[in-house]
Amino acid sequence: MVKINQSQRRRKGTVGVMASRGMLRLHLPRELYSGKNTFLYIGLVDTLENRVFAECKAKQIELDILTGIFNPDDLSKYKPVQPHKHSNLVQAKFGTTSLTLQELWDKYLDYKQSTLKPKSFHYLQTTLGRHIAKCPSDILQELEVREVLLGATTGDMTKRILTHLNAAVNWGIKHRLITLPVSPYKDMANDLPKYNWQNDPTPNAFVTEEKTLVLQAFDSRKNQPGHCYSIYYPLVKFWFLTGCRPSEAIGLSWGNVAPDCSYVLFNGSIQFIEGKAVESKGSKNNKHRKFPCNNELKEFLSSIKPEQFDSKELAFTSPTGKAINYSNFSQRAWHKIVVPITDKTREPGYNPTTPYSCRDTFISEQLAQGIPSAVIARWCDTSESIINSHYLDNKVLEHLRPL
Repeated sequence: MVKINQSQRRRKGTVGVMASRGMLRLHLPRELYSGKNTFLYIGLVDTLENRVFAECKAKQIELDILTGIFNPDDLSKYKPVQPHKHSNLVQAKFGTTSLTLQELWDKYLDYKQSTLKPKSFHYLQTTLGRHIAKCPSDILQELEVREVLLGATTGDMTKRILTHLNAAVNWGIKHRLITLPVSPYKDMANDLPKYNWQNDPTPNAFVTEEKTLVLQAFDSRKNQPGHCYSIYYPLVKFWFLTGCRPSEAIGLSWGNVAPDCSYVLFNGSIQFIEGKAVESKGSKNNKHRKFPCNNELKEFLSSIKPEQFDSKELAFTSPTGKAINYSNFSQRAWHKIVVPITDKTREPGYNPTTPYSCRDTFISEQLAQGIPSAVIARWCDTSESIINSHYLDNKVLEHLRPL
């Protein structure tokens, strides 16, 4: 690659010749594009011969600007043509980008919104969006973007953002919003260390004694201060008996429970976004599933099912009769009831449990009883590989003995 100092400031109205990822590009005058950085890829790799050609293109544009015939909305006349077979020019695909990184991200989110669950869209728009807003505006400054992210957040979050930025740029290329030979963010996420959960997946199941104590603690709160927490006993027991995701149980209506309580249909969830309950259709993986109830679950559901109910009536509600806010429940009821138990049953410095630990427990118990992982995967809307790598908890298995 040719080493040429690009740090010198150009005169106003001039066109700069620059290189990015081994390809030459022309930096067009910002005053022609409302102060935005706009680049024209001329389709040539960075060599001495191609530099000469690029300088000629730059001079041609400057002359057109000077004479008033330059059209900033039509750059087709400056794009390269197929070189003569005896030419020394080394050609590559050309590209242009007049959108800033933020503008492309916003357009990408607008496009994706209708296909994303509300919680997922909110996460991309707010959590990831806050970091992207602090990045350089030039899409092609991928190394600077990476550096800013690593300086502002964790490696895991940086990896996640770069993955989504690559998807956004590929979308922009596909829909001709930007013209680039390849996304500059391709494989950048793969260059970072694996996610923490990939290196050390830590399922956090309860052993049988802990599970019993947790259920007893919730149920017994009827006669103790903070008795309102006992209203959550049916919800916690349902988590243990089904291994469903917490939000799936929170969003379960009686209309999705069989009349004889022989099965449950999981086809949605409820999550809170900025304090408001938002219902989503389908599971995390956009699937609907029919969960068969064993005798214990069937009897339990029959015991709490109202004689008269609306099909949309929630099976599990807060003390005020509304949808349960998972975050509030975790920070208050779960912390108040479960932490004192695990403080006694586990070694100091243990990994705190969450309601997802009920899911870990169910899956681990089913595996321990010999249920094939493929069947459990269907019941719990996951995969065999995820079960084996993420949910199988040795704390449960170590209490079993060969038959």
